[in-house]
Amino acid sequence: MHADDPKDLFLSRLPEPDLQLLRALGALADERGTTAYVVGGVVRDFLLGHPNYDLDVVVETDATDFAEAAATLLGGSVKAHTRFGTVVLVLPEGRKVDLATARSEVYERPGALPTVTPGTMESDLKRRDFTVNSMAVVLNPDGFGTLLDPFGGRRDLGERVLRVLTDVSFEDDPTRILRGVRFCARFGLSIEPVTEALLRRAVDERRTGTVSGERLQNELRLILSGDDPWPPVFRLIDWGILPSMVEGWEPTMAVRATIVEIDRLLAGTDDIGDPAPERWLTLFAALLQPLPPVVRDRVVERLSTGRRVRRLVGELAEFERDVLPALSADENPLPSALHKMLKRFASETLLLARAAALASPIAERVALYSSRLLGTATELTGNDLARMGVPEGEAVGRILGVLLDARLDGEVSSVEEERTLARGLAETLTQGTGADSVAGESTASNVVPEAQEMAHEELLEERPVAATDPDAASVPEQKPVLVRRPIYEVRLDTFEGPLDLLLHLIREHEIDIYDIPLAIITEQYLEYISFMESVDLALAGEFLEMAATLIRIKVQMLLPKETDEGQEEEDPRQQLVRKLVEYKQFKEVAGALSSKEEERREHFPRGVDPRSYADLEEEEVDTAEFLRDVTLFDLVDGLREVLSRVPERVDVHSVDLEEFTVDAQIDRIRRAVSERGSMPFTELFGAGGRSQMIATFMALLELIRLGEVKAVQTRNFGDIEIMARAEE
Repeated sequence: MHADDPKDLFLSRLPEPDLQLLRALGALADERGTTAYVVGGVVRDFLLGHPNYDLDVVVETDATDFAEAAATLLGGSVKAHTRFGTVVLVLPEGRKVDLATARSEVYERPGALPTVTPGTMESDLKRRDFTVNSMAVVLNPDGFGTLLDPFGGRRDLGERVLRVLTDVSFEDDPTRILRGVRFCARFGLSIEPVTEALLRRAVDERRTGTVSGERLQNELRLILSGDDPWPPVFRLIDWGILPSMVEGWEPTMAVRATIVEIDRLLAGTDDIGDPAPERWLTLFAALLQPLPPVVRDRVVERLSTGRRVRRLVGELAEFERDVLPALSADENPLPSALHKMLKRFASETLLLARAAALASPIAERVALYSSRLLGTATELTGNDLARMGVPEGEAVGRILGVLLDARLDGEVSSVEEERTLARGLAETLTQGTGADSVAGESTASNVVPEAQEMAHEELLEERPVAATDPDAASVPEQKPVLVRRPIYEVRLDTFEGPLDLLLHLIREHEIDIYDIPLAIITEQYLEYISFMESVDLALAGEFLEMAATLIRIKVQMLLPKETDEGQEEEDPRQQLVRKLVEYKQFKEVAGALSSKEEERREHFPRGVDPRSYADLEEEEVDTAEFLRDVTLFDLVDGLREVLSRVPERVDVHSVDLEEFTVDAQIDRIRRAVSERGSMPFTELFGAGGRSQMIATFMALLELIRLGEVKAVQTRNFGDIEIMARAEE
């Protein structure tokens, strides 16, 4: 048996019951003078070594007649779908086989369902979406296990590429855009360049507009239900596929962190709700969460979503409007109050709220509800209260509510303590009940809430509250994540910008972030900006804005303040401190997510190069892997040191300018690192002039971005070593 022979693979990898079933169908085809094939995903999967028990069989005669003969031979029943020439053979043990007549398809218009006519096996394979799905295996006894592969699907599987069959494939059926994204993530494939160009053109031309919302929703649901959904979801975002489906559907960068956190929580051991949240539904809500309400409604309508999605979208709006402000408050709510706020929401809404507000009081409070408060119940029942003399009606519900609050808040912990509290409340009700029912109702409605309020006040007196902490002013203000508040922008994907530079300077000078010496920091900051201008780097306006902010704060600190008597003067630095502290928290969370990403990057199907996922987005290759203990600012400092060695040029006479291109320097660095394995950062630049050094530096950054080399600094302030990626 040869491991590379498709027939041997087919015979060795399919379970014995399936082999016997397919042999029986092949023998039946022989008897009826036709040929039968197993096609599609099962062929692709057995070549990849993936289990697949969904059998699709194509015959070159009428499939209904063939299925009825098979049902007679094997026992079972037949269910036909005449429009597409397909039938389902249901066997006695519940096993199902999809049978179809070999077909040709014609699309009357882009995006429409095809018109199907009988055809040959080759025309049947040609109508399919991608080459890897356009293979068949003969089932007739003489050729059993022979692979039919007219379009090179096995070759593309070996090369790990996804290729369409025709140039109009995405026009005929735009759902193939979503399907292609899903297949790439599921099987570790990269999109072949021509196919990618065709896909992007279909996206730019909004071809998905010709497809029904229900079909788009089904494809999106398959993506979100996958084992590892966030790589294909990121590609949907990066390639603009979502806004091509629905105008304005443009999730923010924060959605990435939310989706990864949802996946982490679902895969972990934390209690995340009962019943457990449904993954695809939660991820779908995450893609809608940053959008304005009008765009959310547009997505729901366009995709023809069902009641569950519509209910979840409504809950999300209700949560943001009614609950989020209370969860964002500095003062911790009582467990009973938290329970009242959150008990009406589905587990998907709570999981999304927790993931979107990562590392904030919101996430902690939702986690407390899901893990400890959810499912808490009183041991006493309404029947127990009736035996104590509590009249039936509203009073029973109110007392049970007080008992539940007391248990949630830790005031009672046993049935006896519940009974004692209930007796007191019942006696109060009995004593206050007058001859007429109106008086009784009044007493019941007043006494119980008062008892509940007293219990809450006692618990608040014993529990420390964050707002009363004398150091509370130094604690950064927490901002709710689910509310769209454009305070300032933090780029989670690259962590570049003025706040990053400020944090770098603060760390370098070992400065207390709560007591920033503005003179030192402003001087260093302006020096960096000046240097960036000197090397002709693009200088973003936000850096200049931050420089102006630093100077303004310094001026405010120098000017005399006029405050009311007894009023404490506000430090002008406080707003900047809050931004820096919150940005620092974002960086720490991003670092934690990056470590999780590193773990995930180690899991690939056998034979797959991890960089095959690099086309998920332009910067998908994690540059942190190739900047080990080195930051962009360290590289800039190194470049500044190298440039300082270049003597000032004196224009004595005119000479022709020698040009140095980034591409040429990339080739030079590749050769040097390939020959030596590694080399010091400073040796890359040699003794050339300023233009050569700048081109060399830009080439180095490009190679790091591409993942071909990495920069390593083994000790603080030590030399930076440039190493080939393969060398550890």
